[in-house]
This record gives sequence, structure tokens and C-alpha cells, in this order.
Amino acid sequence: MKKKLKNILMNFDAVITGVTLTLCVILANVNVIMRYFFNSPLQWSTEVVTGLFVWTVFIGSAYAHRKHAHLGVDIVVNLMHGKTRAIVQDVISILELVILIMLTVISTQYVYNLIYVRGVYKPAVSDILRFPTWIIGIAVPIGFGLSTIYSVKFLLTERFHIIKKKDTGIDAGHQVEGGNF
Repeated sequence: MKKKLKNILMNFDAVITGVTLTLCVILANVNVIMRYFFNSPLQWSTEVVTGLFVWTVFIGSAYAHRKHAHLGVDIVVNLMHGKTRAIVQDVISILELVILIMLTVISTQYVYNLIYVRGVYKPAVSDILRFPTWIIGIAVPIGFGLSTIYSVKFLLTERFHIIKKKDTGIDAGHQVEGGNF
């Protein structure tokens, strides 16, 4: 039981992504059935599905970043060899980290502005359900923040080798659930 709980916590981004995507698909399909078969659509479902989809995209993006599953165009880097290639990869990794930090800060400011208008507590609310929109918006800085943390970890373990990676017996290449890249 303890191992299962630890596994869930270690993969919490994957759990959130899976749950939100599942709920999104179920609710969208229920709304289609209600609309076409019962001629009574769920008015609130669009707001909920949109919010769930935002959570799915941004937390799922962090999960994909952690698993090295984002697509990359590395044609030019693959033409390089030795130290030049390593330097270019290091520069790209550092630029990625800087961009992720900027996106985390900007998206945090955006969520702050959803809660406070000119310094006064006045949270924006959704049109139909009237729930605070920051609940949806907070997924953006959380996703970028997780990606930033993963990027720092990758820089310290894979690029600069400051922190030793645990030997799992798996190839040191990029590990994705379906295999190595």
C-alpha cells in the first residue's frame, strides 16, 4: 500500500492528466447524448470541459517534459559532433530553462490578475457556473512550474552531471514509456 501511494505521488502529474482527460471525454460524450437524443444539452458542460482540458494540456505537458516525450527538431544538432554538439545542447537546455522561468512568472501574474483587479480582491468568475476562473488558470503556472523543475533536474543530471543519476539498469538515453529515443 505504501509503495502504491508513493508511486501515485511520484506520478501525480500523470494521475491529474489521466483523470482530467477521462472526465473531459466522459462529460463531452454525455453532453452529445443529452443534446441529440434528449434534446436537452447540459448548459454548464462547456465550461467544465474547457477547464478540464486546460488542466489536461498544461499538466500533461509537464508530464511529457518529464518523460522526454515532446517532439524536437534536432537536425542541425545531429550534424554536429563532439564538443560542439555538447555546447549547442547545453545552450539549448539553458535557453529552454530561461523560457520556462519566464512563462511561469508571466502565467503566475495572469492568475494573480484573475484574483485581484488593481490590487483589490475581486476574483473573476465563469459565466454559467459562477466559479472562480483562477481555478482553471492556476493549471498554467503549475504546468510551467513543473516543467521548470524538471528542466533544472535534467540540466543538473544529464547535461552538467552535477547530480548523479540513479542507475536503473536502463539505457541512459531518453526513456519514454513506450521505449527509448
